[in-house]
Amino acid sequence: MSVWAILVAAGRGERLGLDQPKAFAKLGADPLLAEPLHRLDESDWIDAIVLVAPPGWEEPAILVAEELGCGKVSACVAGGETRADSVRAGLAEVPDDAVVVLVHDAARPLLPPEVIERVLAPLSEGWDGAVPGLPVADTLKRVGADGSVAETLSRDGLWAVQTPQAFVAAVLRAAAEAGGDATDCATLVEARGGRVKVVPGDTRLLKVTTADDLAKIASWL
Repeated sequence: MSVWAILVAAGRGERLGLDQPKAFAKLGADPLLAEPLHRLDESDWIDAIVLVAPPGWEEPAILVAEELGCGKVSACVAGGETRADSVRAGLAEVPDDAVVVLVHDAARPLLPPEVIERVLAPLSEGWDGAVPGLPVADTLKRVGADGSVAETLSRDGLWAVQTPQAFVAAVLRAAAEAGGDATDCATLVEARGGRVKVVPGDTRLLKVTTADDLAKIASWL
């Protein structure tokens, strides 16, 4: 089974307050991009990687890959205006004979190897895709524009979804080519009737949004 990974690293990271993209924020001594790229490259499940960099940052991204000795990086392309556009740019570099495409956000740098295995397994069971997730623990309320509580939602069956997300390559291509935007690839697949399974995620897959997130993840390294 040919498994290609798309590492989406094109986010601007404006909430970090930096003068460079999120992927190049410092996580310890290295750019944040280095950690998830290295973890994908060393995974026995991944055959090749397409790196999606911030526009204009393709060469620095390639340099990071070279310095890490990441031999699985096949291409590096510029991302688009939205996450979905960035995934489409990455998919354009994945060959037609790829069987599975795994999409991961560089903003979740601590990628446990067992999560990769967990999202790939359902694809051999007939599922179109699989995503990692964690059951929602907090009470959820829908809030109006004036700050008033409009509704308290039941947590039953609600999961917070993470990446990496894995899909049958042909299914993801068709969903991406259909257009539209979404905060994750599974939404695009679901919109076309795809069957997506949720598997156990990992608390270490914290998404970097603020400087506090960076500091917390750095303490886990």
